[in-house]
Amino acid sequence: MSDGTGQTWPKGTVKRLDVLALGELLIDFCVSVEADGTPRMVGSAGGAPANVLAAVCRLGGTGQLVAKVGRDLFGDYLERCVKALGIDTTSLLRDPCRTTLAFVQLAADGDRSFSFERNPGADTQLQAHELHPTWFEQARVFHFGSLSLTDNPSRDATFSAIDMAKAADCIISFDPNLRPPLWRDLDEARSRISTAIALADLVKISDDEVLFLTGESNLDEGISRLRSAYPSVRLAVTCGAKGAIVDTDSGHVHIPSLPVVAIDTTAAGDAFLGALLYRLTRSDGVLRDAIWDDNLFLDAVSFANAAGALTTTKRGAMDALPTLPEILAHLPA
Repeated sequence: MSDGTGQTWPKGTVKRLDVLALGELLIDFCVSVEADGTPRMVGSAGGAPANVLAAVCRLGGTGQLVAKVGRDLFGDYLERCVKALGIDTTSLLRDPCRTTLAFVQLAADGDRSFSFERNPGADTQLQAHELHPTWFEQARVFHFGSLSLTDNPSRDATFSAIDMAKAADCIISFDPNLRPPLWRDLDEARSRISTAIALADLVKISDDEVLFLTGESNLDEGISRLRSAYPSVRLAVTCGAKGAIVDTDSGHVHIPSLPVVAIDTTAAGDAFLGALLYRLTRSDGVLRDAIWDDNLFLDAVSFANAAGALTTTKRGAMDALPTLPEILAHLPA
């Protein structure tokens, strides 16, 4: 069976990929101001699904990216970056639209605000007919975020990809990764994100996103409402410097983060999710069972917490992701 690029794998062979991710690959411009008041911008490779894959591959896993970039210098740069990280670019496509640009403003505590150049951006132009079933047949996990759901044709392509992933018996991973400036209407965002959660097996969601989706002012109540609405979805709730919360049959379990001095929180959530998927795919036995084994999942979240925290100690996205030895050095032996 061919994927249309010259590579052929017989159906039913052992899955060679830990994670296949679909979504935005873009340039993150970090915006800062020099002491003399001169503005400064430094660009680097980014985009949440690509960051997740970069984290998986940095730790020693395997990943492939389904994405579109422009036929421009930015697209050339991004392709070189993800290849250098070991990400399979078989499914990295080019489009006449320009590569999407994100501008990240850092606050004093390392937190971020975003603006985008995307009218439209190449990442929104992925089409369903460009997807190949063999990409999914080779993957254990299919991961996506909400930015590909903001516009067509990428929205329809994303839902087609989910269908292909389910047909290939992939675990479906989703990160809402809410970016309000990219949505025309936040009620629309809430609806589409809720639809995506219902299709997933595993969801990494931030505390702010829990409150956004549920309308609750209390986080524990919000998590409980999500668990009630999506009983077949395993939730990992990230809470920034406070760590993460996992909803188990025994109740909500809080796992603290590493104490670090954060200088840039860019990609911390992506590092968390990439490390979580890496750790889970290293479990013995059936991956779907590992996700619902509380002991295994809590161990994986502790590992992911360390990855997310360490990422905040460096500037940038993919460049800031920690290695396996760096994470293990901060975990109990």
